[in-house]
Amino acid sequence: MTCAFPPMLALLMALAVPVSPRPPVNVPWSFEIHRLVCDIAWRELTPATQAEVQRLLATESPPESFAESCTWADRVRRDAPYRWTATAHYVNLPRGAAGVDLARDCDTICVVTAIPRFLAGLGNRAASDSVRREALKFVSHFAGDIHQPLHAGYGDDLGGNRVAVRFLGEPTNLHGVWDGDLARALGVGPDDADRLHAAIRPVDRARWLASLDPVTWANESFAITERQVYADLGDGAAGRDYIERNRHTVVERIQAAGVRLGALLNHALGS
Repeated sequence: MTCAFPPMLALLMALAVPVSPRPPVNVPWSFEIHRLVCDIAWRELTPATQAEVQRLLATESPPESFAESCTWADRVRRDAPYRWTATAHYVNLPRGAAGVDLARDCDTICVVTAIPRFLAGLGNRAASDSVRREALKFVSHFAGDIHQPLHAGYGDDLGGNRVAVRFLGEPTNLHGVWDGDLARALGVGPDDADRLHAAIRPVDRARWLASLDPVTWANESFAITERQVYADLGDGAAGRDYIERNRHTVVERIQAAGVRLGALLNHALGS
């Protein structure tokens, strides 16, 4: 007699590999995770939306794959023409806040306002292909960013960037841990798109698609920040117990980001 595990349980068991003690690599909500989010989103797109994404990306020379284009916003954020987008990758909230307050937390541009701004540009068929292509890249990247809990973190420690920790014994900061170190330690990377996408339960997809409002997504991330991210870091150590406690959250936020990004693009680009 055989026993079938629920898809999410089976996935978490499959990902229960020994964590690696290699030194962490601090890159923004890592390029690998952005590629993975977009590979999951690609599987959510209709054929018409896929064709339009490919067409827009092909207007650039040399053209990039969709997954690779999702890292572009980080690659250009320090270039003079795009420095104004630096604050569009995150939103900072005060400790104990009930949630995002746009007047208080987004006095310039933040990730919550950047997503609808560029989504509107992407859906504007009267705009040039170059403008819409950049909008596609920004939307796809920021949809990933907003699901990283510390991209909706505390302003007083810069979303965990000022919180020194030792991750598996190596010095880093808390933001870096959540930007990619946890996923790498769990063995989660771009090659897992098929596996993570197949493990999404219909009930979870429905829950994630119940709201396509970035304020909701940022509030989810902030709730994780308040409840979970700083837990049990009294001595500044994030070891194997910390990794295991956060395994499900890391996987689910990546899956949710992919599903929601797919829905945004289908809405903006579908016929």
